[in-house]
Amino acid sequence: MQSLKLNETGDILMSASGNLVMVEGTEEIAQCCHIGIGTNKGEWFLNPDMGITFSKFLGKQINEEEMREELTQGLMQEERIQSVDLINFTIEKNSRTLLVTFDATSTEGERIQAKEVSLGAG
Repeated sequence: MQSLKLNETGDILMSASGNLVMVEGTEEIAQCCHIGIGTNKGEWFLNPDMGITFSKFLGKQINEEEMREELTQGLMQEERIQSVDLINFTIEKNSRTLLVTFDATSTEGERIQAKEVSLGAG
């Protein structure tokens, strides 16, 4: 499957010559996962079940296991993901962001990796 390639802020990438940049393979699956966990559940009116519940990542008394479970559930919404093998996250209190990396296995047995997904509260 091919999709338009997005940059870190979700904008469509264009080449220096002005052409749209496409992404495919494991990179495209990772990009779809990034979109899923970067969407607040209920935010997308065409699919209100898509995404994760951002409120589980806010506040002073956060539960890391609950956060990990919510991220796993969000990643598993991508139908081409068979399993989520590893989730690491770092809480950046000063910038109020959560930096997430994950390893997953696709239904084709390929390794899917996200280098770093930033989820922000501020």
